[in-house]
Amino acid sequence: MRRTLVLLLFAALLLSACSELSGSDRQIQPVTFYYRTVETDFSSDEGLIRGEVRDLGANFFKERDMFVLYFQGPESEDLVSPFPQDTALVDVRRQGGTLEVMIRSEADSPAEFERTLSYACLAKTGLALDSVNKVRVLVQNRSGKLVQDILLSENDLLLYDRGLDSGGTMDVTLYFADETGSFLLTEKRAVPIMSQQLLSQYVLRLLLKPPESGGMKSTLPPGSAVLDVSVENGVCSVDFNGDFYEYRPKTEREEQLTLLSIVNTLCDLDGIDQVQLYCQGSLMKPYVWLDLSSPWSTDTSVVGPIREELGEFAGTLCLPGQNDMRLHRLTVRARVRTGATREETLLQMLFDRITQNGLVAPVSDNPTPLSVTANNEICTVSLAAGTLPTDAYSREMAIRSITATLTSLPEISAVVIVEGADIVTGGTLAPTVDWFCSPRAS
Repeated sequence: MRRTLVLLLFAALLLSACSELSGSDRQIQPVTFYYRTVETDFSSDEGLIRGEVRDLGANFFKERDMFVLYFQGPESEDLVSPFPQDTALVDVRRQGGTLEVMIRSEADSPAEFERTLSYACLAKTGLALDSVNKVRVLVQNRSGKLVQDILLSENDLLLYDRGLDSGGTMDVTLYFADETGSFLLTEKRAVPIMSQQLLSQYVLRLLLKPPESGGMKSTLPPGSAVLDVSVENGVCSVDFNGDFYEYRPKTEREEQLTLLSIVNTLCDLDGIDQVQLYCQGSLMKPYVWLDLSSPWSTDTSVVGPIREELGEFAGTLCLPGQNDMRLHRLTVRARVRTGATREETLLQMLFDRITQNGLVAPVSDNPTPLSVTANNEICTVSLAAGTLPTDAYSREMAIRSITATLTSLPEISAVVIVEGADIVTGGTLAPTVDWFCSPRAS
């Protein structure tokens, strides 16, 4: 059963002229700043937002000065600012019992939930002041145009789902790397029932921590943090901080596991089919070697462990990049079919691939090779006429993909491809270093 955790804001779309702060400056000593909690705890009323008491001493502050300090962020490591990093305070003014707070953000409009949560933090901070019974949040875009005007009172904020008191939980699957960094492994967790928006953020924060099970490790770079998460039409958009890119993986395999750890975990959640990654508000097109300009989807071929007793082995598929002219190595869990060889198994896996996650399927229509035979380290592949693409570039990349995939097996050093009655390569073919996007060590 799924419950929706709601944070209600009743907006009054009423624009009014702002006047100067009225009255004399007020002496403020202890004041409560409300920020977002790093870890969401659904067992208390402060599961999303918590107050941090700051002692301003005996100095006299204008209310604007207080909010300047607020936007510098929390002191507690358990709290984070709910606003994008580029959010700036424009002005704070008082209209009777209404406190008007005007802010500006250069970033694109955040997800509805994130925007709502940030306004709630700002409103609760203002409502904690004496004689303030309403807070008007005014938001300018990068050009200075007013794009939001939200009037909030204490009754407009619901921060806790009492339906969670029963302790209801749901199972999620997290994907971590094995100790050698070869494959992903799964770890089941029971988490509180929550909305889709919260759940996607929650599991990402779990991925940032070490796994609870032995023999696994987190794949995310040190210092990584999630700035924003939104879900729309089955696509989950995740915005990471600069460290996620700054300390990105060094090898292509590490990159694959890092990205698919995120993608597989999120796509296991209801309502999420694809994942699009951003870094500090900008679309992350390449990460290291792989293309991220289009959303990624689940790939379970990189999930272990390898069960040799079932005929499984670690195979390498060599696939053309979506936006480059090189091959990328993808290590997969392969399983030898009854009566088949490792060469046949790996080649059929290559032919069954679809174009996804920055890698292109080398042939279309999922053909089946007529025969695959190996003799003296040379593998001969017989294909039906018309199996390979007809345009020169795609045909060349398909030939390279087949050759490199088969020669990734230690028992094969060269390949002969026959299509119909023609020997495609004119003889034996072996891959060269310049075929690949990254060194073999990856």
